[in-house]
Amino acid sequence: MAAPSKPQHGAIGPVPFKDVIGDAMAQRSSPEEEYAGVVSSLPSYPKLRLRHYQGMWLMEYTLPGIMAIQRSFVPRRHGDVVLASPGKCGTTWLKALAFAVLARGAYSPASDRHPLLRLNPHDCVPFMEGAISEGWGGKIDELPSPRLMSTHMQHAALPKSIADEPGCKVVYICREPKDILVSAWHFFRIIEPDLSFQEVFEAACDGKFLTGAIWDHIIGYWNACKANPEKVLFLVYEDLLRDPANIVRKLADFLGQPFSSTEEEAGLVTDIVRLCSFENLKSLEVNKMGEASFAFPNASYFRKGKAGDWKIHMTPEMVECFDTIVKEKMHGSGLVFA
Repeated sequence: MAAPSKPQHGAIGPVPFKDVIGDAMAQRSSPEEEYAGVVSSLPSYPKLRLRHYQGMWLMEYTLPGIMAIQRSFVPRRHGDVVLASPGKCGTTWLKALAFAVLARGAYSPASDRHPLLRLNPHDCVPFMEGAISEGWGGKIDELPSPRLMSTHMQHAALPKSIADEPGCKVVYICREPKDILVSAWHFFRIIEPDLSFQEVFEAACDGKFLTGAIWDHIIGYWNACKANPEKVLFLVYEDLLRDPANIVRKLADFLGQPFSSTEEEAGLVTDIVRLCSFENLKSLEVNKMGEASFAFPNASYFRKGKAGDWKIHMTPEMVECFDTIVKEKMHGSGLVFA
């Protein structure tokens, strides 16, 4: 395995989170004990390991981190970037792309020593509520600016320090809701092998999902984007599949680091797309073995990377039922999934 590459002199971040953590296990300070009593008192949905908190059904293991973030998270005024999603919407791909875009001054995307060649994208960009629940909150505070982080929190659950701070930008990604269900089911069966798709489907229709009701999650960030497009960028996974180079340019523009004509002529956008492609990331040894966090193997983040898998798993009756619910919940929003 190649040794960690060094940022070029004078280049700006972000830096891989795993490099900051290192082997400092003794420095962990988990909020789990502090919030254990509160979490255990919340209504539960054991089949999906969910607890009902602030009107949402959320993954139990993330709740200590969510509570800690809501209580005390403070973004650095200029440069912090939070990647948000309901999960299973291309989050891993977005992490890789955002890291490669923001860190291109330090790590050339064409280099054979790029961090994404030796680290899973989730090891480069920390999942905030998960990392804090695991005890790495102090290490997130130590990250040099600009910090690049991710969350599955709904917009309504974000602390004001993220939702209202003008210097903290949010990039959101979602996808066709039916594909979210299928992808989440495949993913969650890693720790719940006997979980049926029917169980996930029925729970989702009732608003019980891994990060809260899917429609609430999507509409919350959609409305935030419409209200303040300079603060929130709203992306759709299917658009990323169709034209990743365009999304990379849009991402760079939104984050205040547009590609220069020199970079365009040098093929930097193409290099980033190639480096972060599903096929390339899936082929890397680091993404075939090991775990990023929470007992989910790195390989589990690279299943198919395609759209429309719901057509294989959902009956016509399921499709009609779920589409009706989603259409009703999103009525008047102007958001439509093709």
